[in-house]
Amino acid sequence: MKSKASNIDLTANPKQAEFFVASLAAAQYKNTFKFLNYGGAVRGGKTYVTLAILIRLCELYPGSRWHIIRKDMPSLEATTIPSFEKLVAGSRNWRFCRSKSNYYVQNRKGSKIFFKGENKQQDPNLMKFLGLETNGFFLEQAEELSEELWNKALERVGSWYLENMPRGLIFMTFNPCQNWVKDKIYTPFMNEMLPPEYCFMTALPSENPFVTDDQFSGWEMMADRYYKQFIEGDWTDFDGETNRWLHSFSAKRHIGKVEWNPDEPTYLSFDFNRNPITCSVWQHYDGWIRGVRVIKLLDSTIYRLCEVIMEEYPSAHFFVTGDVSGDVKTTMSNLSNFDVIKASLGLSATQMQLSMSNPRLKDSRMLCNSILEKYPLVVDEVNCADFIDDAKKCKANSDHTIVKDNRNKKEQQADTLDTFRYYIHRYFVDYMKFFAIS
Repeated sequence: MKSKASNIDLTANPKQAEFFVASLAAAQYKNTFKFLNYGGAVRGGKTYVTLAILIRLCELYPGSRWHIIRKDMPSLEATTIPSFEKLVAGSRNWRFCRSKSNYYVQNRKGSKIFFKGENKQQDPNLMKFLGLETNGFFLEQAEELSEELWNKALERVGSWYLENMPRGLIFMTFNPCQNWVKDKIYTPFMNEMLPPEYCFMTALPSENPFVTDDQFSGWEMMADRYYKQFIEGDWTDFDGETNRWLHSFSAKRHIGKVEWNPDEPTYLSFDFNRNPITCSVWQHYDGWIRGVRVIKLLDSTIYRLCEVIMEEYPSAHFFVTGDVSGDVKTTMSNLSNFDVIKASLGLSATQMQLSMSNPRLKDSRMLCNSILEKYPLVVDEVNCADFIDDAKKCKANSDHTIVKDNRNKKEQQADTLDTFRYYIHRYFVDYMKFFAIS
């Protein structure tokens, strides 16, 4: 079977074909399904087939309206929208409206597919969804969305009335997680208690013939828990009660004696909280990452921190990275923190090596733990004691953010953990390309 409305060959992936058929039957009231869920691992083809279903529904139900939701618009623009464009490439059926506030595609029969970000932080009460009229939703990467959005979808689905009316449907794709998606879909499914309105099908990369050996080879560079979660579709709560953000950090493997090598580049990673202001000192050469020292100053300034660095490493060839929010000029001065560092340490522009943005905590956690598990790394037992403390004590929330609800607690300040994240993200981010799971 091939989807006539999109560039997707359903004969190559039987799971996709089964989901496609079940979904179209659901729209026509030929089965009991209202909520169609496809997930369990990455690269199972779940996004493509769900987009192909929506494209076909637009053809079958002229004038229908469908809404695709991800956590924010940048995520849609980076993943979902390019996938949609590939599916309709070469077709004159579709017209794009690329307004950030009202992004949609419309086909020749007047049907529309809208792309919207949840943006829960900016819109905690989801006011943008009030009064929304739609025939159905596609909640992509639902584990990154809120349960409140699910409830809003239940409220609004099937609210766009047509003469030829499809059943109101909610599609969800997701990866293994430990939040409301697991409670609502996976656990009832495993207990054979999923209500008849719900369809759940697993999607694994091993079932997708388009996944290459090269991709599987890259995934082997992931920390074992991420391989089990994202590639094998394992829903185990790997964090358990410990819930350490750096769960792959091991005292036995990663703590030792590190001598600063003045003949090798010295990498400085900064975090600019006033109390403390922090810099961690790193070197990487000969296939090893070496944590040299952590410098934390209470009630101090970036000027004093630079003085300490120059006193300790007078002959070093520095490269600088850190919290990119420190590159903002203040109202009190025309200089940003990084401007002060550059001037104080006498650095050239090429030695200032900031990332374009701070890493997403979910990506950062996966990268840092995979580096710790797969790449040789050692930190000095004495001079990096603050980082070791963070590595052992900093906890993760369910969305992989760092627990920081009480900064009076030392283990929730995470200053040195943040400098480690910025350093790894800047100099080892290419390691992430092997994962290819976004």
